[in-house]
Amino acid sequence: MLEHGLNPQVDKNRNALEQPAVVETNPGKSLMFKQLRTRRWPDLLTLVGLLCVSFSVYFSFEGVLVVAYVLILTQFLLDYFDGRLARAIGGGALGVYLDSFTDFMAVAASVVFGWFVGINSIAMLVAGFMNVGAASIRLAYFTAYKQKGFTGIPTVLAASAVSTIAFLGYLFVQEHLVWFVIFYFVSAVAMISDLKLKKL
Repeated sequence: MLEHGLNPQVDKNRNALEQPAVVETNPGKSLMFKQLRTRRWPDLLTLVGLLCVSFSVYFSFEGVLVVAYVLILTQFLLDYFDGRLARAIGGGALGVYLDSFTDFMAVAASVVFGWFVGINSIAMLVAGFMNVGAASIRLAYFTAYKQKGFTGIPTVLAASAVSTIAFLGYLFVQEHLVWFVIFYFVSAVAMISDLKLKKL
């Protein structure tokens, strides 16, 4: 029980999700939008990236494929810069989870994009499920266990690369586009592979 405005003891050796909840006991402080006050500047870039991939899904459904593709690439750039900014000025605990969710949405957007450019087959359904599953496993693992580098292809890089390949196929070899599903299978495997990469 908390008394006299004291916070519970925080054990630095425990996972953030296992820490006791901190209760505000100062009646003078407003509790409105408390969740928003936990954000830091890198989180704003992450949120813009989330908007990009969300709108990419919308534009894929609408058939505006150039815009959908550009939005996926924009999220890739934002992900790179929000990471650099977080390392430069420090990031908050919220940013870790927000970044993982945005990266997951980038993979989902790349699958939707691939379907609407014309890689729409049973094999693509399987490959799409594999991409979403691989991204989920990878992001959960790297959120739980901090790493100095990358093991496997980062989700945002995989999403951007496979979207670029699909878009090039759509532009130049539409008659063979169905075979581009192979790249989505490769993308799923690459995300959970043991390939070692350094952080930029």
